[in-house]
Amino acid sequence: MSVIILFGAILAIVFTIAFVSSRRFGPLALSLAAGFLLSEWWASWLTGLLDGLKLAVSWLPNGVIAALTLTLIPLFALLLGGPRYQCKHEKIISAVAIAFLTASLLVVPLGKYVSLDGQALDLYKIFANNWRYIATLGLVCGVIDLFMLHTGGHKPGKH
Repeated sequence: MSVIILFGAILAIVFTIAFVSSRRFGPLALSLAAGFLLSEWWASWLTGLLDGLKLAVSWLPNGVIAALTLTLIPLFALLLGGPRYQCKHEKIISAVAIAFLTASLLVVPLGKYVSLDGQALDLYKIFANNWRYIATLGLVCGVIDLFMLHTGGHKPGKH
Protein backbone atom coordinates (compact mmCIF):
# COMPACT_ATOMS: atom_id res chain seq x y z
CA MET A 1 0.00 0.00 0.00
CA SER A 2 2.91 2.38 0.63
CA VAL A 3 3.77 2.27 -3.08
CA ILE A 4 0.28 3.57 -3.88
CA ILE A 5 0.72 6.45 -1.43
CA LEU A 6 4.11 7.18 -3.01
CA PHE A 7 2.50 7.04 -6.47
CA GLY A 8 -0.16 9.56 -5.45
CA ALA A 9 2.43 11.81 -3.81
CA ILE A 10 4.60 11.76 -6.95
CA LEU A 11 1.64 12.74 -9.13
CA ALA A 12 0.69 15.57 -6.76
CA ILE A 13 4.29 16.82 -6.68
CA VAL A 14 4.66 16.61 -10.47
CA PHE A 15 1.39 18.48 -10.97
CA THR A 16 2.31 21.18 -8.46
CA ILE A 17 5.82 21.76 -9.76
CA ALA A 18 4.66 21.72 -13.39
CA PHE A 19 1.93 24.25 -12.59
CA VAL A 20 4.14 26.55 -10.51
CA SER A 21 7.04 26.41 -12.98
CA SER A 22 4.69 27.01 -15.96
CA ARG A 23 6.85 24.80 -18.19
CA ARG A 24 5.60 23.78 -21.61
CA PHE A 25 4.17 20.29 -22.01
CA GLY A 26 6.26 19.23 -25.04
CA PRO A 27 9.73 19.23 -23.47
CA LEU A 28 8.37 17.70 -20.26
CA ALA A 29 6.63 14.89 -22.15
CA LEU A 30 9.76 14.04 -24.10
CA SER A 31 11.85 14.10 -20.93
CA LEU A 32 9.46 11.56 -19.42
CA ALA A 33 9.88 9.40 -22.52
CA ALA A 34 13.66 9.59 -22.13
CA GLY A 35 13.36 8.72 -18.43
CA PHE A 36 11.09 5.79 -19.21
CA LEU A 37 13.65 4.41 -21.67
CA LEU A 38 16.45 4.88 -19.15
CA SER A 39 14.37 3.05 -16.58
CA GLU A 40 13.62 0.17 -18.94
CA TRP A 41 17.28 -0.20 -19.89
CA TRP A 42 19.02 0.47 -16.56
CA ALA A 43 16.62 -0.14 -13.64
CA SER A 44 17.74 -3.72 -13.04
CA TRP A 45 21.39 -2.62 -13.02
CA LEU A 46 20.66 0.23 -10.60
CA THR A 47 18.61 -2.10 -8.41
CA GLY A 48 21.55 -4.51 -8.24
CA LEU A 49 23.87 -1.63 -7.40
CA LEU A 50 21.57 -0.44 -4.60
CA ASP A 51 21.28 -4.01 -3.30
CA GLY A 52 25.05 -4.44 -3.44
CA LEU A 53 25.62 -1.21 -1.52
CA LYS A 54 23.09 -2.38 1.08
CA LEU A 55 21.04 0.76 0.54
CA ALA A 56 17.47 -0.03 1.42
CA VAL A 57 14.33 1.69 2.56
CA SER A 58 12.23 -0.64 4.70
CA TRP A 59 8.91 0.28 3.10
CA LEU A 60 10.10 0.63 -0.52
CA PRO A 61 11.86 -1.99 -2.67
CA ASN A 62 15.07 -0.95 -4.43
CA GLY A 63 13.42 -1.77 -7.77
CA VAL A 64 10.87 0.99 -7.18
CA ILE A 65 13.59 3.44 -6.14
CA ALA A 66 15.61 2.63 -9.27
CA ALA A 67 12.60 2.93 -11.61
CA LEU A 68 11.44 6.21 -10.06
CA THR A 69 14.89 7.74 -10.06
CA LEU A 70 15.65 6.92 -13.68
CA THR A 71 12.20 7.91 -14.92
CA LEU A 72 11.85 11.18 -13.04
CA ILE A 73 15.35 12.71 -13.13
CA PRO A 74 15.03 13.97 -16.74
CA LEU A 75 11.58 15.41 -15.95
CA PHE A 76 12.76 17.29 -12.87
CA ALA A 77 15.83 18.54 -14.75
CA LEU A 78 13.58 20.16 -17.37
CA LEU A 79 11.18 21.50 -14.76
CA LEU A 80 14.06 23.72 -13.63
CA GLY A 81 14.42 25.47 -16.98
CA GLY A 82 12.91 25.73 -20.40
CA PRO A 83 10.08 27.41 -22.27
CA ARG A 84 7.05 28.56 -20.30
CA TYR A 85 3.36 29.12 -20.76
CA GLN A 86 1.93 32.55 -19.96
CA CYS A 87 -1.82 31.86 -19.67
CA LYS A 88 -3.22 30.23 -16.54
CA HIS A 89 -5.40 27.75 -18.46
CA GLU A 90 -2.36 26.56 -20.44
CA LYS A 91 -0.46 26.02 -17.18
CA ILE A 92 -3.33 23.97 -15.74
CA ILE A 93 -3.74 21.85 -18.88
CA SER A 94 0.00 21.23 -19.08
CA ALA A 95 0.27 20.27 -15.39
CA VAL A 96 -2.69 17.88 -15.60
CA ALA A 97 -1.38 16.33 -18.82
CA ILE A 98 2.15 15.84 -17.48
CA ALA A 99 0.79 14.27 -14.27
CA PHE A 100 -1.40 11.94 -16.35
CA LEU A 101 1.52 11.02 -18.61
CA THR A 102 3.69 10.40 -15.54
CA ALA A 103 1.00 8.09 -14.16
CA SER A 104 0.78 6.13 -17.39
CA LEU A 105 4.57 5.66 -17.57
CA LEU A 106 4.94 4.68 -13.90
CA VAL A 107 1.97 2.35 -13.61
CA VAL A 108 3.75 -0.71 -15.02
CA PRO A 109 7.06 -0.43 -13.13
CA LEU A 110 5.31 0.35 -9.84
CA GLY A 111 2.66 -2.29 -10.46
CA LYS A 112 5.31 -4.99 -10.05
CA TYR A 113 5.52 -4.12 -6.36
CA VAL A 114 1.88 -3.50 -5.47
CA SER A 115 -0.79 -5.89 -4.26
CA LEU A 116 -4.26 -4.50 -4.88
CA ASP A 117 -7.86 -5.57 -4.57
CA GLY A 118 -11.32 -4.21 -5.27
CA GLN A 119 -11.73 -0.83 -6.91
CA ALA A 120 -8.00 -0.02 -6.76
CA LEU A 121 -7.27 -3.21 -8.71
CA ASP A 122 -9.89 -2.30 -11.31
CA LEU A 123 -8.37 1.16 -11.76
CA TYR A 124 -4.88 -0.32 -11.98
CA LYS A 125 -6.01 -2.80 -14.65
CA ILE A 126 -7.46 0.03 -16.75
CA PHE A 127 -4.16 1.94 -16.60
CA ALA A 128 -2.02 -1.19 -17.02
CA ASN A 129 -3.98 -2.32 -20.07
CA ASN A 130 -4.03 1.12 -21.71
CA TRP A 131 -0.78 2.80 -20.64
CA ARG A 132 0.72 2.50 -24.14
CA TYR A 133 -2.20 4.36 -25.69
CA ILE A 134 -2.17 7.06 -23.02
CA ALA A 135 1.61 7.48 -23.33
CA THR A 136 1.45 7.56 -27.13
CA LEU A 137 -1.23 10.24 -27.08
CA GLY A 138 0.78 12.24 -24.54
CA LEU A 139 3.98 11.99 -26.56
CA VAL A 140 2.24 12.95 -29.81
CA CYS A 141 0.73 15.97 -28.04
CA GLY A 142 4.20 16.78 -26.69
CA VAL A 143 5.72 16.77 -30.18
CA ILE A 144 2.84 18.93 -31.45
CA ASP A 145 3.46 21.33 -28.57
CA LEU A 146 7.13 21.55 -29.58
CA PHE A 147 6.14 22.37 -33.15
CA MET A 148 3.79 25.08 -31.90
CA LEU A 149 6.65 26.53 -29.86
CA HIS A 150 8.81 26.96 -32.94
CA THR A 151 6.21 27.99 -35.50
CA GLY A 152 5.26 31.33 -33.97
CA GLY A 153 4.95 34.31 -36.24
CA HIS A 154 8.17 35.86 -37.51
CA LYS A 155 8.83 39.24 -35.96
CA PRO A 156 11.09 41.33 -38.13
CA GLY A 157 14.00 42.83 -36.23
CA LYS A 158 15.76 46.11 -36.78
CA HIS A 159 18.39 46.00 -39.48
